[in-house]
Amino acid sequence: MASHESRLSYWWPWWRRLHGYLALARISNSPTVASNVLAGAALAGALAPNGNIALLAVAMVLFYTAGMFLNDLCDYAIDCRARPDRPLPSGAVTRAEASAATVGLFVGGLAMLWLLGPTPFLGGLVLVGLIVLYDIWHKSNPLSPLIMAGCRAMVYVIAFVVFAPQPTGALALAASVLGLYIVGLTALAKSEALPGAAKHWPAVALILPAVAFLAQRPSLAALPTALVFLGWVLYSLSFAYRKRGRSIGGAIGRLIAGVALCDALVLALARAWLGVALALVAFGLTLLFQRYIKGT
Repeated sequence: MASHESRLSYWWPWWRRLHGYLALARISNSPTVASNVLAGAALAGALAPNGNIALLAVAMVLFYTAGMFLNDLCDYAIDCRARPDRPLPSGAVTRAEASAATVGLFVGGLAMLWLLGPTPFLGGLVLVGLIVLYDIWHKSNPLSPLIMAGCRAMVYVIAFVVFAPQPTGALALAASVLGLYIVGLTALAKSEALPGAAKHWPAVALILPAVAFLAQRPSLAALPTALVFLGWVLYSLSFAYRKRGRSIGGAIGRLIAGVALCDALVLALARAWLGVALALVAFGLTLLFQRYIKGT
């Protein structure tokens, strides 16, 4: 099978193979991982980007990319039936190449965290474990949304511990709210199978970051960030709940971009205004990249 895949891959033009790698990585979502890092660092008092934050962002994107590669490797048999246009079933990328890339990306990310200290490195090991657990057991595991949420929350934790020795209540709250947003996003994707009013609880989880933000009594300068976040979430949810032209996929892609706006709330509370601006850039880049590379 591997040799057959290699022969298929050989005939693909280089630009199609490159697109296959980018699609496999869901590279369009990577800016939201970088904004996660900015938010986690701001919670520890690192309010402006620096070399350590840049190294962290690269390491977290490597982990995210590895997780996406591994996800498609684990779903290969399903994708062959249901999504034959995906890079692995189509032959644009071979499973051997994807496997090697997965290992290399995980190792590269851990090496970068080692340079930042033993505590971030240990956090990276936990994150790798959560990513692998999610990928190999997400189809039949009812708790898989919580594991996915844990993966995103760990980005906050790892970024935080690079700059501060002890976790704080603010970190716990922000990581929990981000996790609930991810759970709501994941549940929304399955909402068509839910009965009656149960279809609407994911919307509550997705709005909670704005509620938590306002409960912290933010400054007047920070309030527009909440309005942008809330407006975007409601706009995105309209694609999921409208009677005509309903599009769950359209809602999910937009809500993934909204992760960067969730980070912007954290950054606004910390008065990290450059970070807020960069999170908004990450939001825009995610939407732009999703026009060319699907985020799901």
